[in-house]
Amino acid sequence: MTTTRKDLKQQSKDQLRGNWGWAVLLTFVAWLILYILGDIQNFFEEGEDIVYSVVRRFGSNAELLYLDKFRANPFAWLMTIIISIVMGLIAWGIVYTVLHFRDNGTKENVFSGIFSAFTSNFKNNFLTYILQSIFLVLWTWLFIIPGLIKAYSYSMTPYIMRDMLDHSHEPTATEAITASRQLMKGHKMDLFILDLSFIGWWLLGIISCGIGLLWVVPYYRQTKANFYRNLAND
Repeated sequence: MTTTRKDLKQQSKDQLRGNWGWAVLLTFVAWLILYILGDIQNFFEEGEDIVYSVVRRFGSNAELLYLDKFRANPFAWLMTIIISIVMGLIAWGIVYTVLHFRDNGTKENVFSGIFSAFTSNFKNNFLTYILQSIFLVLWTWLFIIPGLIKAYSYSMTPYIMRDMLDHSHEPTATEAITASRQLMKGHKMDLFILDLSFIGWWLLGIISCGIGLLWVVPYYRQTKANFYRNLAND
């Protein structure tokens, strides 16, 4: 790392200055879409709204009844998988949007940015995301620590995907994953410590009833984009 954590954070603040409205709107709209998707998923699994479901299960053994019902309902499993993939690709779309903004100051339309992983080379994005998710699940099944290490090892995958696609290179299903693993050699702890440095900000966001997270999340995303660009250069 040639740039310190302090420098990365300062870069992010400088880049977001005058652009907070767009960054907060991007976060809010994405959260709203993800909540709706989560509500749909919960309806298929339990036949009820998320909030009602959580309240109903407090202080009861309904969780066990829910698990039994979920195991007996393969359609619920299918919907959970589909919605989880959609949510993951939305997260990748936000990464793409933030990286574009970091590189050239372009503030994409919020909705087109959120769904950019679907509208730009969907096949490559879909296959790579599926394989990355499968690898992480398998590593996590071995034990939590190997899964966490691999999560950091693969963390630059969407950024690398965006760079490859922007340079008219269509990667194979595992190419961006492998590139992320190579790029993060010797730098996983750097990213882990960077994440830890945001704990205070996350706590402030939470104790503000979550409202503060609308600013913390863009700040963290911007810093992570700067972390990637600092490693990968141009």
